[in-house]
Amino acid sequence: MKHLNILVVDDKKVIGDFFNLTMGYYGHHITVVHDLPGALEAVKHHQFDIVFMDMVMPGHDGVEVLKEIKTIAPGLAVVMMSGYSLDEKRHQASLLGAVDCLKKPFEVDDIRRVVKEAIGQEI
Repeated sequence: MKHLNILVVDDKKVIGDFFNLTMGYYGHHITVVHDLPGALEAVKHHQFDIVFMDMVMPGHDGVEVLKEIKTIAPGLAVVMMSGYSLDEKRHQASLLGAVDCLKKPFEVDDIRRVVKEAIGQEI
């Protein structure tokens, strides 16, 4: 099994901790940033297999940042996450190339399913 480089973008520390505990346990490398400008910097300077990004963060729109990420790394798999019911934003994200949108709270099995569907790898 290939170890993945996963970028997690969320302003809530608990989400980054969740990925570190669950995916890190399997040997995957997790990079956590807590703001959307940090996400853009990370994508510019590092190679990731998949990104999990919060759709709503203070002062920034995750869908707008998704556009920028797709400009920097068009083939990068991006999964949006949201604790809110944002059907219009989910639709926009899908049109911009997001591979899925996870509704918070989610389980480890949800992450496994999305990774398998998005990049074809079991974790």
